[in-house]
Order: sequence, then structure tokens, then C-alpha cells
Amino acid sequence: MKILNHDIVYSGQNTPALSSCAFPSICQLHDGTILASFKGAETKGPYNKTDRAVVCISKDNGKTFGDPIEFFTPPMVDGKATTLRLIYLVEVAPDNLLAVVNAVDATMEALPYYNEETEGLKDTYIMVSHSADSGRTWTPLERVQVKTFYDMPMPLTGAPFITADGRIGIQFEVNKPYYETEYWVHHSAVVYSADGGYTWGDEVVITDCPTVYYWDQRLDVLADGRVADIFWTFDRNKGDYINIHQCMSTDGGRTFSELADTGLVGQPGNIVDGNDGELITIYINRDSVPIIKLAKSKGGGKTWEDALTVFDYGANTKGKQNTGMNDVWSEMAAFSVGHPFLKRMQDGTLWAYFYSGPSTHRTDFHVVKIEL
Repeated sequence: MKILNHDIVYSGQNTPALSSCAFPSICQLHDGTILASFKGAETKGPYNKTDRAVVCISKDNGKTFGDPIEFFTPPMVDGKATTLRLIYLVEVAPDNLLAVVNAVDATMEALPYYNEETEGLKDTYIMVSHSADSGRTWTPLERVQVKTFYDMPMPLTGAPFITADGRIGIQFEVNKPYYETEYWVHHSAVVYSADGGYTWGDEVVITDCPTVYYWDQRLDVLADGRVADIFWTFDRNKGDYINIHQCMSTDGGRTFSELADTGLVGQPGNIVDGNDGELITIYINRDSVPIIKLAKSKGGGKTWEDALTVFDYGANTKGKQNTGMNDVWSEMAAFSVGHPFLKRMQDGTLWAYFYSGPSTHRTDFHVVKIEL
């Protein structure tokens, strides 16, 4: 593996309204068009009132990208105004796109997104829209209710994916409502559609451990049809992170294997196919200086070894050690580099993408192009 280029998809340096870039995602259409989506905002957090879900488009295989555009106006949900926290896209069929977005209750805009007293989140809705013309026009956003977690805050954890049998999966995690005081169990889950994203059901709860949070899951489909899932892992009793864990599905995401320790330390991205049966994942270790690396597995994901350093932030950003959920949320709100993902492109290159910048509220959308 070798790095070919390190490019900036979008920089908010001269645009205060979008100075903070986070939750990056890449979708390549059948004709080669690349849709690069992200959350742009005046500040990274902890408030959501300036959040905007935006998309930059490239027609030249990522050499250049257009200015950010917004496909959607924030909708009213249950009579409440919202902001759009993020947007993910997938091409279901040629020219037919599905957008999956998180809309967040904006009626409490003076309050932070995360409630330190209860560990609850503002109402966070999953919503979908369809385009039959490659994103030029869209149907109105519609809410996806998940029966098992009806009316719970459901942050998305990555892009929708298409299983080998043609179903669409939306990956999300479940938090408790903002003012709920009861003890809660974090869940990572997925909900499916068998009709192109018009109706949703058959949700699968992947993790439900009361003492360990398997959160920020990253689901992706491998060439052999397996669905790979990998988790940023936080031990509630220890009050700190433990090694990244992963699991696999061999039946199209209907059931998953037992969680396995990868031996990797940090926040992961997704798992993709490498060459000659290898698997590749991306992760960021923030123990001292944040470093983004690729790791590879020749054993189907059972063991991993580092293969390439993608990005070295070059400055120590580690503050106090975590002692609980509030410290974790404060730390996440202060990150100035993170959310790494991988995408195999039509030209055979592997794109590693993430956000990074000089400070918490000044971050850009980065892409590192890699030859396997």
C-alpha cells in the first residue's frame, strides 16, 4: 500500500457558517460522480443550532469538488422545528438515490445536545428521502420509526448499505431521551428495507450490554456478502475505552457472531476488502498524538496488524483521563480530528477520509487516496 494524494474536499477556513466539518461520507454513483457529504456548522458543539447537512459534488473523480449545497430544508417533526445533523447517501439503482439524515429537535436550541445530568440526548430522528434523477430533486423527508425503539433518540453511525440480497440497511445507535433519569442500556442496531427504502422493519439489535458500550458501529458489506461490523468500545465500569471490537454476519445482517477483540486501540472506521482475501480497516488512536492508521487482517478479521499510517496530527491533544460518560462526551466535543472511513472507488483506489483541522471548531474534510 502507498499513499498517492492527500486532498481537501472542503475547507471551512473562509466560511464561518461552515467552519466546522464533521461526519464525512463518500458516495460514488454508477457514472463516476462523487457525492461528499458532511455536517457543517459554525462550531462543532455542544449545541446543534447551526448544524447543516451539506454535500459537495465532483464530476472529475475527486480532482475538484463544488461548493457545499443543501438538498433539504429542516423539516417539522411532530410539530417541532429541527436542524439536520448529518446526511448519508447511497445509490440504490442507477440514478436512484436514497438519502438518510438525522434531524434533531431544535426547540431547545439553548441546551446542549447531550444532557450531562441524565446522559440523555435531544430527540434525534432518522429520516429518508428518494431521488430518481441522481440527486437533482428529492421527495419530502419521511421519518423512519423503529418498532423496538419507538420514539427513542437514534443517531446514525454511518452510511446506509445494501446487502447481497438487495435489502437496504440503516445503521444507528439508541440513546435515552433528554430528561429520562432511569438507568439505560446502550444499543447498536440496524433496520432494513426490502423495497428500496420505502418501508422499514426487521430491525436487528446487535449489541445490548449494560456495562460496555459498543458504540459508533461501522457496518459495511464485503465482496463475499458478509456484513462486517466494528465498534468503538467503552467500558462503563472502568470509565474508559477498551480495545476495538468487531463481529461478522454470514446471513446478510440478520444475525451476527460473538464480539471479538481486534487488539486495536482507538476509534474505528469501517472494514473493507483488500487484495487477495485480506480485510482492511481504519482507526484513529488518540492516546497521545492522534494518528490514523490502516490495519489489515489475513484471518477474516480474527487478528489485525498495522499496515499504513494515513495521517499524523502532530500535536498531543490528550487531556485528562476519562472517568465516566460526561468526560467522554466533553472529550468528543473537543476533538479536532476523527471519524475515519474507507471507500473502494471505481478506479481501484482506496480512499481514506476523515475530518481534521487546527482547532475544535475549524476542521476540514480530508481525503487520502491509496494504491493497494
